[in-house]
Amino acid sequence: MLKESFKVKDLGEAKFMLGIQITRTANGYSLDHSSYIEKILKKYNYVDCKPACTPYYASVKLFKNTGDSVRQSEYASIIGSLRYAADYTRPDIAYVVRLLGRFNSCPSREHWNAIERVMRYLKRTANLGIHYQRFPAVLEGYSDADWNTLSDDSKETSGYVFNIAGGAVSWKSKKQTILAQPTMESEMIALATASEEASWLRGLLLEIPLWERPVPPVLIHCDSTAAIAKVENQFYNGKKRQIHRKHSTVRELLTIGAVRVDHIRSEQNLADPLTKGLPREKVHNTAKGMGLMPTEPRTTSDGNPTQ
Repeated sequence: MLKESFKVKDLGEAKFMLGIQITRTANGYSLDHSSYIEKILKKYNYVDCKPACTPYYASVKLFKNTGDSVRQSEYASIIGSLRYAADYTRPDIAYVVRLLGRFNSCPSREHWNAIERVMRYLKRTANLGIHYQRFPAVLEGYSDADWNTLSDDSKETSGYVFNIAGGAVSWKSKKQTILAQPTMESEMIALATASEEASWLRGLLLEIPLWERPVPPVLIHCDSTAAIAKVENQFYNGKKRQIHRKHSTVRELLTIGAVRVDHIRSEQNLADPLTKGLPREKVHNTAKGMGLMPTEPRTTSDGNPTQ
């Protein structure tokens, strides 16, 4: 049998992958979904919509729809399209996309108003991308929890985000599965979830041969002094078994040196937009803290803008 010879062709630096555009800058790299977002706006007829400064009204109340569903299939299609951007390059819309996704089965007019707000925000910020600088290549995280007082759901929302080199590399907004009573319990649940992710990310860095050794414990910022005091205490005297397990998780990772926790003011917590709607200034500041900045206009070899 003749052996076929295969030649590997060098295609140069990657510029586009799975809808994500990769741009090399003077200080590092940036990832963005600008072309993908423009296609979404065009597909669902939001190209000419009025731009908005925030993805979600902080005072909007959303409840389950008890009436007839309003354009359910189209609603679910938009949510699916938005989730791809929210999961890979747009942590600033992760919370509202997850929130609106809970109403996929029976959306109401109010849910449509909220989703249209997201599209208007994307119209204004389509060119935002995550920028990664060359230094410092240090992994650090932020954890937060918030009870959604603007809905009929009694469970809180956890959120975390981890940055490397000035840009977000991992983030999540998720409704907690455990019913927490005091705020401290919900913050501890969020901190445990963030600690598990931090441990996994640290293990990933240890597998990269060129990464600087030793890899230090991952610093997680939390705005709850009560939750920090609890996890720094070896014993937990609460009665809930599920909360005790979360406490044990954080304690174990603290003991082995995988993570460490410190306090941060709520205004500086980058996980804040992953748990609630925020006013315009906070949306801008937290997005910038996660590395989200406008990307440079792309041009072809003849100097014309790309389509």
